[in-house]
Amino acid sequence: QNLRGHRILQGGSTITQQLARNVYLTQEKTVERKAQEAVLAILLERNFTKDKILELYLNRVYYGSGAFGVQAASRIYFGKDVSQLNLSECALLAGLPQKPSVYSPHENLEAALRRRDVVLNRMYELGYITAEELEEAKKQPIKIVPRQRGRSTYRAPHFVDYVVRELRQRYPDDVIFAGGLRVYTTLNYEMQKIAERALRTIIRAHSKERHVTEGCFVALEPVTGYIRAMVGSVNPASHFNRCTQGHGRQPGSAFKVFVYTAAFEECGMKPSDRILDAPFVRPGAGGKPWRPKNYDGKYHGWVTIKDAIARSINIPAIKVADKIGIHRVIKYAQLMGIKSELEPYLSTAIGGVKGVHPLEMASAYGTFANEGIYVDPACVVRVTNSRGETLEDFSPEGRQVISRRTCEMMDECLRAVIIGRGGTGFRAKDVPEARGKTGTTNDDRDAWFIGYVPGKLVAACWAGNDDYSPMRRAYGGVICVPIWREFMLKAIPIYDRIRREQEERKQDRRTIPETDSGDIRGDQGSGDVSGGGDREPVVRVPSTRSYRICDETGLLATPNCPATHVETFEVGHAPTSYCTVHQTQRHAEAPAAPTVESPTSDRQLTTVYVCAETGLLAGPYCPTVKKRIPVDEVPTHVCTVHKRPEGR
Repeated sequence: QNLRGHRILQGGSTITQQLARNVYLTQEKTVERKAQEAVLAILLERNFTKDKILELYLNRVYYGSGAFGVQAASRIYFGKDVSQLNLSECALLAGLPQKPSVYSPHENLEAALRRRDVVLNRMYELGYITAEELEEAKKQPIKIVPRQRGRSTYRAPHFVDYVVRELRQRYPDDVIFAGGLRVYTTLNYEMQKIAERALRTIIRAHSKERHVTEGCFVALEPVTGYIRAMVGSVNPASHFNRCTQGHGRQPGSAFKVFVYTAAFEECGMKPSDRILDAPFVRPGAGGKPWRPKNYDGKYHGWVTIKDAIARSINIPAIKVADKIGIHRVIKYAQLMGIKSELEPYLSTAIGGVKGVHPLEMASAYGTFANEGIYVDPACVVRVTNSRGETLEDFSPEGRQVISRRTCEMMDECLRAVIIGRGGTGFRAKDVPEARGKTGTTNDDRDAWFIGYVPGKLVAACWAGNDDYSPMRRAYGGVICVPIWREFMLKAIPIYDRIRREQEERKQDRRTIPETDSGDIRGDQGSGDVSGGGDREPVVRVPSTRSYRICDETGLLATPNCPATHVETFEVGHAPTSYCTVHQTQRHAEAPAAPTVESPTSDRQLTTVYVCAETGLLAGPYCPTVKKRIPVDEVPTHVCTVHKRPEGR
């Protein structure tokens, strides 16, 4: 049957063959691999006794619960040396390797005992034990040591567990844990340590005063989607990863970005548009009126969208969602990577959802940091077998989900959260080029901050309590922004250092002659995130201008406005009308030219797509990154290192 199917349909491997496969071969089911396995098994039997082969097998096979080898399994399941095991315990362990995830006594003790009885019965049939020993062994009580919940013995435990869960969707357990795989992950351990320290230090510092006990933090590169740090809990011994597991938590105002993204993208709205912040009523559940309020319980009159985002005002977001349709809000949230369930209610506009995960929010905000291109988060770069052969190469793939114009407008608004008047993220203003959005639920059960530095790193932080008890004045701007700030101030220099080192290596590689030699792939190839390398460079001219704005109306200021400030806008985003509240008749009829202050440089920049490895203009098969550089610094040659992969 195996030969007719030209592949392995049925098993039948001996212990020697299993040892050969685990040590030397992959787990693929092909006739070629089976033949190699048989040859290696013969060589093993020629060079080792059967007892030695059995010993090697028992010391390498996977027994579940992280136990490799019989000694480790004895310690993990029974808390004692293998030499101290009785017959019943030995039989239980002997039955595990066939399906360790199914028969693990930590996962299913009844299944483990049934499997033990199968082993004991077979030992009796083969004459290894007597009928009396069989019955006695079945009656012996099995005492399983509980799964250890103490401090993990490996680094970044929540990230490692996340990687294993992702791999389990692609490979069986015996391949992952005993197949000799080498998994290259995206984690940067320097950044990981910074994230762990920042989260634990700041949460614990506020735990008593503000009644906050838990939190999580995840950071990734928006261009590649590579997860660089993941801390699933304040407690490293916790097995629950709050970044990815469970039903998630309500995001509060951090969800408003999807409202305004939809409004900018499909409805022609812009940051300078003014919305009346005033009482708002709609029919609610059970026919009762729904009267949403702002967090401070006040109304602020006419406010620009940009100001509403910066100050985290609820009513404008609800009104915009009501105007454009909540279905559009949900559409863009999903396009930007939100996979949690979203219900078509207006309360969704201000984060009234069942829950979202921090990893979802970080990757969604990464779209703003990546010029409107969404890239799925990734934890694995490459997987190789025991011989170093690449089994899978995980190149990030991105898709343009919002226009660059919309992205620029959202970027402007999220920058105002940090540096604008009344911005809720002001505690991060010393992080260069920081953008982001705070979120706090009305019942003080959840606090958030998701922020980014364009093109470099994006990170999400959540704080709260697992029992959903309310915190005390533990707002997103008070708890989460300082954690994010502490991380970014130290992580961005690491990111920049790594990029400098890569640039230095690229300079060396630029001396490689242009040949048609075979496909070469780097360890950290970032993939083409925008659909290929055959494209013209896009020339961008920075076009921001600063205007004096009336504090009260948000319109262009006149000399009669009592309180004003200077604000910077992208060309086309600034208010077009002068304040009419403080104008004299003369100014109303003949307004003076707007006050322009400190126009930006008109130096031309271009967005180019370059090979992540060579630094040359990207070809269609290069791992590609986008860079914004002066026109006179654009590479003049196209990379020829990366060719079309064979068979594709």
